Amino acid sequence: MRKRIYNILSICLFVLLASACYDDKGNYDYHEISTIKTEGLEKSYTKTSYQDVLHLEPTVTASGGESDFDYLWTLNLTKGSGTTSNKIEIVLDTIGTERILDFPVNIKQGYYDLTLRVTNKSNQLETYEVMSLSVTTKFSEGFYLLKDMGNSTDVDLHVPDNSVVNDIFLKMDGERMPAAPVSLGLDPGYCFIDDATAEHVITKALTVCTENDVRISNIEDMSTIYTHNTMFLSGDAPEEKPYYVWRNAYGVGYLSDQGAYFSTQAAVWDLLGTGKFGFPAMVNEEEDTKPNRNGVFAKNCFYYLDELKGRFLYLDFNGGLHTYSDLDKDNNEKPNKPNGITHHLKFFGHNYFHTGYALFEDENTAGKHYIYQMVLNRDPYNPIEKVTEVAASSKLNGANLFAMNELTAKMLYFVNNNQLYMYDLEQNTEEPLNPTDMATGEEITYISNRYWTGDTETDDNFDYLVFATHKDGKYKVYLYEILGGKPYGKPVRVLEGEGKVVKMHYVDHSMTMTSYTGFPNSF
Repeated sequence: MRKRIYNILSICLFVLLASACYDDKGNYDYHEISTIKTEGLEKSYTKTSYQDVLHLEPTVTASGGESDFDYLWTLNLTKGSGTTSNKIEIVLDTIGTERILDFPVNIKQGYYDLTLRVTNKSNQLETYEVMSLSVTTKFSEGFYLLKDMGNSTDVDLHVPDNSVVNDIFLKMDGERMPAAPVSLGLDPGYCFIDDATAEHVITKALTVCTENDVRISNIEDMSTIYTHNTMFLSGDAPEEKPYYVWRNAYGVGYLSDQGAYFSTQAAVWDLLGTGKFGFPAMVNEEEDTKPNRNGVFAKNCFYYLDELKGRFLYLDFNGGLHTYSDLDKDNNEKPNKPNGITHHLKFFGHNYFHTGYALFEDENTAGKHYIYQMVLNRDPYNPIEKVTEVAASSKLNGANLFAMNELTAKMLYFVNNNQLYMYDLEQNTEEPLNPTDMATGEEITYISNRYWTGDTETDDNFDYLVFATHKDGKYKVYLYEILGGKPYGKPVRVLEGEGKVVKMHYVDHSMTMTSYTGFPNSF
């Protein structure tokens, strides 16, 4: 046994000695694994649908000197944007397999994730570059102007490059909307069901009300989504005078002389809807209302005067309709009440403090006016803070156009005898306005505070005081910066075209369902 163990140990020792004498010819020079570097790409791109080509030409190198790569460009719709359901699946679509990408952007408006995958053929290592692509249309950015064309209605769009898309309805449909215009609204997150596909579509919508019709248009291509005849769930359109369509937090609101309607939807929170309306909301589920055509949207609610009972009401963000008490929160009487008002409401506006200002004309004395100042909130208590009688000498008594400064000053703007004025709502004083370079001798048809404050990445935000004039069938719209509540300096821009401008909205491609507080919801 000992001999066998000795033999085995001898063999092992021989092997070790032989290994030690072996001349290893192997190559043990180690190299770092090659890495890929991509240059010449931006983090985000913006292109116009059916117009632009996305041209990208990155420089790709490897640390090991290799130059043979595979390329794969993919594009997918960002979750929660654009069309189809908010619950879309992430599906990668190949749009290129070469280093240089030339992609015609013939896709729908929306936000997309753009990815470049580069594979090193020598070692199969990969690298990824992820970018964002914002696809807009020629209708997705600019100033929309609602025009009175003489008992008919149309819309112009003035885009940032100073070009104009005029008479959009006439060009789309071969005719304008009949009757005079009433309001222009904007919904940055409108949801409806596409009849052709039976799928939900999420888009920006431009809403127009005339004296006898409604048009809800898809801003992606300005096609008609609904009219007054097709916007009701019952299929039957009521006899009414349309006033306004606006975006609420959890739905879309519609106001007419027959009541306040609500269509539940909020796509960003997976609450999809048809965009159609049922019956008007009722007080205590039994009382009809007759809204005055002036209304205010603030703090996610819509406030208006019910002319049937002379009372202020508010439609909340869930579509519930509420009254106010005559008492304050301590159950005490207040001198002015939100119910039983018999005066005639001529204007209703609000400012950045969520303070509402309602201008009433006396029920018995023509030309005598009162300003009701009220808190706009969701409390059921008496919201009226004070009522001020307008001085008999004030030009406000004979005014025919009104607008509020909504962002920076407690000012009411108005027109009397074709002269602009500014009314200080704290001091109850007024003064004429004579904006620089604004034409004289032309009819003033529109005044407003228009703004966009929702863009967090660019310098597109603005706050303008806007005046529109009309002469010989043509309009001019003057956009001024504001200082101390007044138009400041020369106009930033002057928009011109055919017709008489009566309303205006700005649309930005970056607007989303959650940025609706960044633009005026007033009409």
